[in-house]
Amino acid sequence: MENMNFWIAQFIGLIALVLLVFSYSRKNTNKILAVQIVSALLYCIHYFMLGAYSGFIICLFEMMRDYLYYKTDLDDFIFIVSIPIYILMGYLTYHAFFDLLPLYASTVDGFALTKNKRVIVFGAIVSATIWIIYDINVMSYSGLLTSTLVIIANLCVLFFDKNLFKDKNISMHIDLKK
Repeated sequence: MENMNFWIAQFIGLIALVLLVFSYSRKNTNKILAVQIVSALLYCIHYFMLGAYSGFIICLFEMMRDYLYYKTDLDDFIFIVSIPIYILMGYLTYHAFFDLLPLYASTVDGFALTKNKRVIVFGAIVSATIWIIYDINVMSYSGLLTSTLVIIANLCVLFFDKNLFKDKNISMHIDLKK
């Protein structure tokens, strides 16, 4: 039965990935958000079924955090308030070093989302790389595939978006010590 739960979790994660990709075909931002919320909930179930509780709790938190980013103009405030929440989640889910990886990935992602497009692209690559390490450890094949696609998509933006580096006033420095 345990083996069956593993494959059900992988299938749920695959559905989450398909919904995430599908969400970008929506024309309306609210429809994109709605589909991505369903995708995030499925990822939460996926990680929970794998026993990857730090991945579960971080996905749940990111879903709420990103919704607040979208609905308000308080991105910096939301990120600062999230730091003690990240610390608490790390404390509650810590059993081994790998349990902290989603926390680190989410912190990088949360910070990057408060900045310009260039920092968001670099942050997404760093965050997805950290998720890959976690996904390998918890055997989340759909999470591994999702993170790989995120890296590929952001590398394409990095190499092919001519406007990304046009603005000389935008700093490329990411300082997580703020």
